[in-house]
Amino acid sequence: MQDNFAYLLPFIMLTFGLVFLGLQTMGFKPARFWGIGYICTALGFSSPMFFADDAFLVHALISNILFFSAFFFYGHALLVQFEAKTLLGWRIGFLAAAYAVVAYFIVFQIDLRAELAMSDLMCAALLAPCILLVANKTRHVMDKVLLAATSAVVLETIIRVSVLLVTTPGGSPRDIDAFMASDYAFLMQMTASIFGFLMALAVLASVVANVLLQHRHAADHDPLTGLLNRRGFDDRSPDFRGQEQPEGTVLMCDIDHFKHVNDQFGHAAGDRVIIGFAELLKERLPPQARIARFGGEEFVVYLPDTTATEIAVLANMLRVSFATREWTAVGIDRQISASFGISSIARGDHSIHDAIARADSFLYKAKSNGRNQVVQEGMSVLTTQSAPPLKIISIL
Repeated sequence: MQDNFAYLLPFIMLTFGLVFLGLQTMGFKPARFWGIGYICTALGFSSPMFFADDAFLVHALISNILFFSAFFFYGHALLVQFEAKTLLGWRIGFLAAAYAVVAYFIVFQIDLRAELAMSDLMCAALLAPCILLVANKTRHVMDKVLLAATSAVVLETIIRVSVLLVTTPGGSPRDIDAFMASDYAFLMQMTASIFGFLMALAVLASVVANVLLQHRHAADHDPLTGLLNRRGFDDRSPDFRGQEQPEGTVLMCDIDHFKHVNDQFGHAAGDRVIIGFAELLKERLPPQARIARFGGEEFVVYLPDTTATEIAVLANMLRVSFATREWTAVGIDRQISASFGISSIARGDHSIHDAIARADSFLYKAKSNGRNQVVQEGMSVLTTQSAPPLKIISIL
């Protein structure tokens, strides 16, 4: 059974390594490092097949560097996957120092017990700090499962070292040989392999979850500005089917004479204007604002639990900031303005689109009145560069 397991384990690890390298071609950057790590593990477990019994020294040196490399790449894959600092220089230095310590017990002061214990402990030490560095960077439940699996690998390694030290107190060759040949040692090897297998499954699950999130984000967001698109906005709009009607205000925004900008300065410059307006919305509006680009130069904002008067003040600040912005850096030698329409959610509204339709009508009024204006439901806030900062006229 042990012989069969010795052949099966490297094959399983090699399979995972090749699968991860395949995932790299799909744009998953950490897959390269997970793949290299599992291939190193496979080579480490299969190394006894390639060395004669009297080549213990070379076998020990090579197998240890393979396992050290595996745990180094596992940690590096975690850091890359969670976009943490890789601290590459420090970690390579620790890897070299750890290998030197183990090599000392292999070459100079031959001590199999110390070699086995230090080798496993150093492997755990290569992975554990990486887990700590990404512990607060999880994005979904599969990320947490991955961290739990890698933590279990570290914990199992430490337990295995502790059992070795306890069961071989004298550290004599006879004790070590008896331990290594025991069913208990084989069971521990199987346990280590199972945890490695589970870690690989957790990596795959995390990859699938990340891919799904990326596709969902792409489906719900505008690629140019990073804002919500119409679908994303609808998914995050308040639910009108409950007993209590939602409260809040809708702000419609439109860049004035945007077609002229594209025609005169080109679509690349026009894109920069759209991006600049989107950045202004994200910077100046409250965090709870749901901002979307509905298409072209048209933007929609929903602010929950906010009155139309409060939004009118914010909209006027946006209007002034945008109208006074310089665009010479993107090749536009004139100022550009925007118009705004505001409407609160009203009794009898069946969806957010009822308020959007009213806000759109006030936006049209702002356009027809000369643009560069904020028109609020119930009031008209007429503000242009040549007019006083704020002039309010009642709409009858």
